[in-house]
Amino acid sequence: MEESIEGARLHTAEHIFARALQEQELNIHIRKADTYREDNVGKAYVKEMIPFEKIVEAEKIVNEKILEDLAVKEESFENLENAMENVPKLRFNEDRIDREKQIRVVTIGKYDFSACKHRHVERTKEIIMFAVKRISYLGGETEIEFLAGNCALLFLLQIKNAVIKAAMDRHFVPEKVSDYIKNENERAVELEREEKEIFYRLLETTQQPVLLKGVKISKFYGEINYFIKNNSEKCVNITNGQQIIIMKGKDCTKDLKAFGEKIKAIGFSGNITESSINGKIDGTKIKEIEELWKA
Repeated sequence: MEESIEGARLHTAEHIFARALQEQELNIHIRKADTYREDNVGKAYVKEMIPFEKIVEAEKIVNEKILEDLAVKEESFENLENAMENVPKLRFNEDRIDREKQIRVVTIGKYDFSACKHRHVERTKEIIMFAVKRISYLGGETEIEFLAGNCALLFLLQIKNAVIKAAMDRHFVPEKVSDYIKNENERAVELEREEKEIFYRLLETTQQPVLLKGVKISKFYGEINYFIKNNSEKCVNITNGQQIIIMKGKDCTKDLKAFGEKIKAIGFSGNITESSINGKIDGTKIKEIEELWKA
């Protein structure tokens, strides 16, 4: 892909962003930076887990350096050793550089010095704006998506408008959105705890299949396992739409293999063992399953 001005903005911003993270006593190693993309979304893949607050601080520093309008210059050196002698604070990716070949170093004011072959802007003000769009932690790494230029401005405008609308709908001021989110999260945790307690009591009082609508069965795995452990003579049948999970304790006499064969005859597909059944069936067959369970 041709190295566009949008990509140059993203890539120059990524240089500043990486330096801003390192300045926070983070020994980061950016495995890959993907900035020349058709969707104009930059991606950085970092080998370490970076705390959220460090990323937020680095985002702030990038925008400060953009406003300083630092000059972005390029200089070539005979090899890596020569570059390191002349640029002591040089950043480079050991896995993606040939120490014996000519090295191009991109300097951003007196702030960052990085070995790089890609296109960059000439001054940091050309980046316009920098915004982190998404952060994910997978496999011990940190994946960060970010925007620059007008894409960053439009993204931040959308976020700002969403916050104001939420504030109007819920009658609070935007400045207190963090407090609101904290309170909502605490309430959500409390409601989830109450929901699981009610579910557990339901298991204690019924021998019929428990039908769950609009709730993932996996949400209650812990409660099901705990119930079976403490009530080994019981058997639990949980159904949600097309999913069926049946578990029984070691002292229960229910013949799950025989029951499994019966529901297979009406379309069930999944795993059947002596102690559990887990699989799917057409949602219209739920009534038949209930009747078979009672029999």
